[in-house]
Amino acid sequence: MAAGNGKVLVTGAGSGIGAGIAAVLAERGWQVAVNDSDPALARAVAAHVGGIAVPGDVGTEAASIVHRAALAMQGLTALVNNAGIHRRAPLATVTTEQLDAVYRVNLQAAILGSQAALAHFRNGGAIVNTTSIAAITPQMQAGLYSAAKAGLVAFTAQAAVEWGPLNVRVNAVAPGMVRTAMAESVYADAELHAARIAMVPLGRIGTPADIGQAVAFLLSPDATYITGQTLVVDGGFTQTLIDRLPHPIAPTQDP
Repeated sequence: MAAGNGKVLVTGAGSGIGAGIAAVLAERGWQVAVNDSDPALARAVAAHVGGIAVPGDVGTEAASIVHRAALAMQGLTALVNNAGIHRRAPLATVTTEQLDAVYRVNLQAAILGSQAALAHFRNGGAIVNTTSIAAITPQMQAGLYSAAKAGLVAFTAQAAVEWGPLNVRVNAVAPGMVRTAMAESVYADAELHAARIAMVPLGRIGTPADIGQAVAFLLSPDATYITGQTLVVDGGFTQTLIDRLPHPIAPTQDP
């Protein structure tokens, strides 16, 4: 599959990381179908990137969304399962409703959407799942978000093995801190923003385009021998966690 000839559906692309992924792929010549549960947002991003809008809730109609996107584009060569939600709550008090909602959107939708995509991949295809560094480092007070994203990592690996003989590659990206409209209340606080930047070795907070570029690579011919992998895109943040443990003060010189 060559960049510029691909037809891709990006779920949850009406804003934030998904919109960034859609924009990068469109810039690189992909025909992009933009999904979002908010029809107005889906249409706005689709208009911006020159794609088509396929609104709908992946939590209840993932397969239908894939089929409609493939029909509208007259084919499908790639799928980006990006849609995700939080239902914040202490783990001890997570409700069945919260658990079901997070599971449906963050994990079940990716599985059902990927199954549907297989029917449209004529000469192989590629799938990229958006997970999170929360799948590696639990996000406290976020209910089952980390568990669902960890499940998505496991699904990525299993699908890569089972669907490899079909010439279908399945990978994932795990974003770290990314500045989006949803997180703007944090980054609008200059002190919090500076404190977060100080935790990232590359010295900046990620952007939706950073994630889009990683996805574009995994969908490109440059990644045709890569499958089953989760690419962490966090500026090196997760590599700093051990260094943040308390340590004795190092001597300034040998005794």
